[in-house]
Amino acid sequence: MEDVVGYLEDGMAGWYGSGLAVSEVPQVTVQDVQREMEHLQVVDVRQPGEWESGHLEHARLKSLAKLSDLLADLDRSRPVAVHCKSGYRSSIGTSILKRAGFENVVNMIGGIDAWNSCGLPVVVPAAKTATTTEG
Repeated sequence: MEDVVGYLEDGMAGWYGSGLAVSEVPQVTVQDVQREMEHLQVVDVRQPGEWESGHLEHARLKSLAKLSDLLADLDRSRPVAVHCKSGYRSSIGTSILKRAGFENVVNMIGGIDAWNSCGLPVVVPAAKTATTTEG
């Protein structure tokens, strides 16, 4: 952000006015995702520690920083719903997927915070039990 090499004159109005292509990513609610879960590939772009605190069943953890390298096991013909904690990282994640050629991509509004606020089910991995040895 400190080494700006250019800017878009007139912002998006200038872009639209020049006839350049525009792509949008639909924003869907947690209820939409829950209702369509069996048809979706759900990608969680949070960090592993966040994932372990609770995640959507059948979601796949693909941390945002590594997302571009973790796309091989996703089916490009099936819709993908992306989420994070609150929605910021998932919007970046949807852009990465679109740039990689995924056409049917949606962003889950509010992320897992919204999911939890609605009382929807999450998977919490079993706590690791510490083993002790007595000497």
